[in-house]
Amino acid sequence: MAAVFLVIALLLGGRAVQIGFSDGDGAYASELGVEQVATTGAARGSIISADGRELAKSLETTRIVATPYLIEDPEGAARSLEDILGPAVGLKEEEILASISARGASGEPSGYSEVASDVPPGMAGKVEDLGIAGITTAPDASRVYPEGALASQLTGYQGPFGDTFGGVEARRDQELGAGEDVRLTVDTAVQQELEDALQRTVEKHEAKSAIGLMMRVEDGAIVALANSPGYDNNEFGEASPESQRDRVLTDPYEPGSTFKAFTVAAALEAGAVTTESTYVVPDRIAVADRTIHDSRHHETKIMQPADVIRESSNVGTIQIAQTLGGQRLHDAIRRFGFGERTGVDLWGEDPGLVPDFEDWSGSSIGNIPIGQGLTVTPLQLVAGYAALANGGRQVTPHVVEREAEAAPGPRMISEQTSDIVGTMLQGVVAEGSGQLAQIPGYTVAGKTGTSQKVDPETGAYTTEYVSSFVGYAPATDPEFVMLVSVDEPQTTYWGELTSAPVFEDVMSFALGYYNVPPDDSANGSARGTP
Repeated sequence: MAAVFLVIALLLGGRAVQIGFSDGDGAYASELGVEQVATTGAARGSIISADGRELAKSLETTRIVATPYLIEDPEGAARSLEDILGPAVGLKEEEILASISARGASGEPSGYSEVASDVPPGMAGKVEDLGIAGITTAPDASRVYPEGALASQLTGYQGPFGDTFGGVEARRDQELGAGEDVRLTVDTAVQQELEDALQRTVEKHEAKSAIGLMMRVEDGAIVALANSPGYDNNEFGEASPESQRDRVLTDPYEPGSTFKAFTVAAALEAGAVTTESTYVVPDRIAVADRTIHDSRHHETKIMQPADVIRESSNVGTIQIAQTLGGQRLHDAIRRFGFGERTGVDLWGEDPGLVPDFEDWSGSSIGNIPIGQGLTVTPLQLVAGYAALANGGRQVTPHVVEREAEAAPGPRMISEQTSDIVGTMLQGVVAEGSGQLAQIPGYTVAGKTGTSQKVDPETGAYTTEYVSSFVGYAPATDPEFVMLVSVDEPQTTYWGELTSAPVFEDVMSFALGYYNVPPDDSANGSARGTP
């Protein structure tokens, strides 16, 4: 039995750790208070950003191990080892003595004890030169995260025993474990810009948290994905489970007014309405047992679909949905990919919830068209807007570079419908609630949204909100689509004030960074252009 224990101890490195398990994303192991993460085995591959920065890598190190029953002079050995391990890893003589004098349950000197880990190979050589019987070295590797907190949830984490938690570390564990590098589509410059902007808006609006996601509209390559607050994978054990979770994938919510674009697109695609269709729109409408209001009081007026989108009219959107009909609206929503996972190359994605049409209540035709009574993830919403932007094709979001270009996805709407809805969304930014998302030199299409949060215990709406802006640019030849969502802002809950400015900041940076040509000379000069 003792021999079996010795073998297991040698394999595991003798560390006392706390091991937990995530919800389906793999296990993780952390050692509280330890800032550098030690792993066993051969060097693991690196996770590399699109611009060549290492987000995770393994360093060759050495463990110093002891066989206490073979050490004849523990005090002398501890003094000699301190001269080397003190400067190398900060160990003191008494700590070393405790390790090399370890005793088993019987009270006899034990057969194995780890003295130090993460020792540079050069210093380990000096330990070997001491020639102390019972003191040996073993090759090891240390997993480190050179960019600190940057893209931490996306990168994921590997613990002391090779267990992984979330992100690329978990999803690409097999390749990384075989020593292969994994290159991402994420660029650290855009990622840093997004993380900084999210942190500023969280602080400014005293929000609980915020998320952001930027993706190429043509192929679904994710350029930046961020959660605020974040954490540092080098100090994983100190981070809260809330900050470790990639909420872009895991946290569905009612999308509110950002969803209205899909309702109008569905009606246009089905031929239920045209751009010239007119509606008599009061500021409230009765739907079954509910009365639904527009966000601001107004006199009854005549509106066309473009007006409905620009002014974000709940009543007008519901009237368009009633013209389309519930069954066709439901089918279009599912065709856009809501209610199922996007297929992103990360684990932990939630499918959201779109009620089956058979389960709709009388008021569902009032709730669902305006983004209530269903839930979507931020990633699903961005993927849906990518289809609105790129001519109507579905894209599969991904964070790992593809070796070959993917085949075009299935068509969700026609190019004509895509163009019409895009023009309507440009109106939101040019004249409506999205004006703070305007970018000098570029056309922008987008939609604001403010959704009331639901209490998970009671199912009732609370007094807290999620405010969002989702859009794409340049609107005439879309390159990137981006969502910013702020959870429980306290200063104001309007997406036009909390989220649209973040979109403008980060999208403007990305367009200049990637040298995307301006398309709107009448709207000033683009950032970084003459």
